[in-house]
Amino acid sequence: MKRTLLSLAGSLAPLLAHAGCEDHVQAWARQLHPARTFDSKMATCKVWPANAALTIAALPFGNAEDKDGGGSVDLEVLVADTATGAIVAHQFQPAAIRYEADHGLDGVEIDTARYQLTSAQRAFGVRVKSSGGMPADMSGFETLSLFMIVGPHLHTVLDRMEAITWTGERDGPCVSTVETTRSIALGPVGPQSYAALRVNEKYVERELQFNGQTCSEKSMSAKPRNFTLNYRDGTYRIPDDLRHSN
Repeated sequence: MKRTLLSLAGSLAPLLAHAGCEDHVQAWARQLHPARTFDSKMATCKVWPANAALTIAALPFGNAEDKDGGGSVDLEVLVADTATGAIVAHQFQPAAIRYEADHGLDGVEIDTARYQLTSAQRAFGVRVKSSGGMPADMSGFETLSLFMIVGPHLHTVLDRMEAITWTGERDGPCVSTVETTRSIALGPVGPQSYAALRVNEKYVERELQFNGQTCSEKSMSAKPRNFTLNYRDGTYRIPDDLRHSN
C-alpha cells in the first residue's frame, strides 16, 4: 500500500507543479537579482522528468544595446524544490548569448533529454535561440549548454555549443536557407568515468527561386560529419568554431 501511495504521489507531482512553476518565476528573479527587471514571458520552467521533486528554470535578463546596435542577454539557470519553490542550486551566466544589430532573443528552452553522463549523474540542457536581420539577409543560431547539480551550485559541463546555425536570403516571396544542425548522443565512458558526447552534424542548402507564380526548390546536403567531445578536467572540450563566444 505504501508503495502504491508513493507511486501515485510521484505521478501527480509533475502535473501539480507544472500548473504553478510559472508562479515562482518572479519570486526567483527578485531573490537572486532584486535590482533588475526582466520579461517573465521569456523565462521558462519545467519539472525534471528524471526527478519530479526538482524543477528547472531559466531566467533571461536583457542588457542595453552596445554601440554597434547589438546586444546580450544574461541568464540565470536554477533548480528548485518542486513542492516549495526553494532554490536548490543555481548559476548566473553574464552575456550568456550575444547577438548582432537587428537581432534579438527568440527564446529559451529547457532540454531534459537523457544526458546520463556518469552512472550517478544526469545533466540537463538549456537551449537559447536568437535570430534577426533584414529580409534579404537573415540569420540565427541556437546554443546548447549542459548543467549538473554539484552541491548548491550548477556546474557547466558543456558550454554553449552551437546546435543550430542558419542564414536566409529572400528572393521575392521565396527564402533560400543554409542550415547546420548538430545533435548529441552518448558515447563510451572515458577515463574520468564520464560518457563521451557523439555529435552528428548535418548541413543542408535550400535554394528557392521565384518563377513568376511559385517558388521552385533545389536542395543540396553535405555528407553528415561526426565527431566526439571528450570530458576532461570538468568540461567537454568544444572546438572553437562550434562554441558561441561572448
